[in-house]
Amino acid sequence: MTPDQRDIYAEQKRAFELESTKKMIADAIKERFPTRFQELKADPANVGKSDAEINALVKAENDAEVEAAKTRKAEFEALKEDVQQIKEQTTGGAAKGIKIADEVKSRKEELKTIMKGAPGAEVTMKATVARSSIATNPNQMVIPGIGQLLRIARALYDVFRKVNLPVGSHNGTIKYIDWDETTTVKAAAAIAEGGTFPESTATFKGYSVDLKKVGDSLPVNEEFFEDEANAAAELDRFLDNNVESAIDTAIVNADGTGDTMTGLLASIPAFTPAASGIADANIYDLITKVKGVITTAGGNKYKPDFAAMNNNTINKLLLKKDANYQYLFPPTHPIYSMIVEDNNVADDTLVVGDGRYATIYELGGVTLSKGVVNTQFVKDQITLKARKRLLFLIRNSDKSGFRKVVGIDAALATLAS
Repeated sequence: MTPDQRDIYAEQKRAFELESTKKMIADAIKERFPTRFQELKADPANVGKSDAEINALVKAENDAEVEAAKTRKAEFEALKEDVQQIKEQTTGGAAKGIKIADEVKSRKEELKTIMKGAPGAEVTMKATVARSSIATNPNQMVIPGIGQLLRIARALYDVFRKVNLPVGSHNGTIKYIDWDETTTVKAAAAIAEGGTFPESTATFKGYSVDLKKVGDSLPVNEEFFEDEANAAAELDRFLDNNVESAIDTAIVNADGTGDTMTGLLASIPAFTPAASGIADANIYDLITKVKGVITTAGGNKYKPDFAAMNNNTINKLLLKKDANYQYLFPPTHPIYSMIVEDNNVADDTLVVGDGRYATIYELGGVTLSKGVVNTQFVKDQITLKARKRLLFLIRNSDKSGFRKVVGIDAALATLAS
């Protein structure tokens, strides 16, 4: 059946039920009239009353029940008329007709209550209220704060010692005197009686390195500061992080050309692997060999304390298992104390060294400033700027305390041969 047909059927059914109820009440009155007469006559409260007076009491009760039935019928007829008026006034076709039919159906129990004459029963007909009922709701829940962008964690920057330079008359230059290893000769030897002592050659050389500058800038409209205070407050941090990330990358990879500093990889010699016949050579074997090269010649001076790799390379080391699937390098292994994860180091690359002999010279921290550039003043714009001057330095005589391996897989193949 259609919704309208269902409504008509329901109305006719309820009308029939009302008529049936009315008939049942009339029959019940006829059946119980003599019984009720005897009940009232036997009631001590009615002692002394005549039969006519008792009959009048019974009739009054019956009349009240009949009136109650009429009232319930009238209420239902009024409700039916209201529903019909709603259906006739609805504009929107069958869809809205179905909603009204569903509403009547959902109120079935309350309608039954009215039909049964329960005291105080009432029904409120209304349409379903949803969020869409408010055409333009300005209210919303705003989570405080602004999320942070990704950034590689600092590692080698924290390993090496830092020297803070003061603002002063230093010309932005680091100067130092160091051994000239290319012309320095160690000639000590055994001497026969009356023999001539050998002569060593000690040569020193002066070196000069300029501080390098790393910076970033960001033009911003003045309205942004006025209308977006929360976001504007994050801009300084954004620039600060940008500069520090660039510094971390430069410390590892800068090649010293142009205005860039000379980073770790460009400052130290490469490790040259030799055939060693190591069965199933792994990265720990390689680190051990590199440490050996450093300490063999300079063990009195150097004590290699770090092996820097990125996460992928570290996993190749730490996830290595034996034939029984047991980890070769569990967390208790001494190699853990040397590992430095720096994801600025490229894949298939590692550096082993003594971190005491690398120094970062820096002139304060990251400096943040604001200013106008060119025609920004008339455009109501401003430029945010972040900068830092620093230098990464390994003295010439200290470079032998470090080795780099660029091509780990190839080096392992050589060690295994």
